[in-house]
Amino acid sequence: MKKITLFLAPLLFLVGLQAKPTQAIPQEEAYTIKTGTTMGHYQKPGAPIDMTYKSEKVDVNQTADINITLSTSVQYGTMSVSLKIDDKLTQETEVQENLTFDIQPNKKTFEIHLKVRGEEEGLYYIRLLCKNDKSSSSRMRAFAVPVYIGEDPKPKSKGILMKAMSGENLSISKAVETIRTLDE
Repeated sequence: MKKITLFLAPLLFLVGLQAKPTQAIPQEEAYTIKTGTTMGHYQKPGAPIDMTYKSEKVDVNQTADINITLSTSVQYGTMSVSLKIDDKLTQETEVQENLTFDIQPNKKTFEIHLKVRGEEEGLYYIRLLCKNDKSSSSRMRAFAVPVYIGEDPKPKSKGILMKAMSGENLSISKAVETIRTLDE
């Protein structure tokens, strides 16, 4: 055991020296740009779609850049995306409410660039309902991208806020359900 430890310790030290440190985000930029991803996180059975976003935190009446990247592990098919922007946000770019992307083996990531503006301070959301159509099965996945308007944005929801037993916030999103009966 000691021989293995003596052999592996210098090797691990050299590997650690070769590792590239991550670049630090400047303090101002870290405050104004919020990022998030679903990659590597638990997901319910559904569409094999992941999302990464960058959301710019801005003051009231300023335009925020929102960059969303959707990716899938499916080789072929179509991805349909339904966008819903909170009522208190004004869309500044021409992005359709319903988008369709063709999935190919060499094209499995898709970007959506939005510019939105808020006239009231608050935490708002852009909701996405993504559907992956492949042959006879259709699977869906819902996402919510936060938009931060003002100094101390708080959710402007008048609905019931729910929390899971673990303390995680639960959001209510639009969904489509298909019920089939088995004929015997």
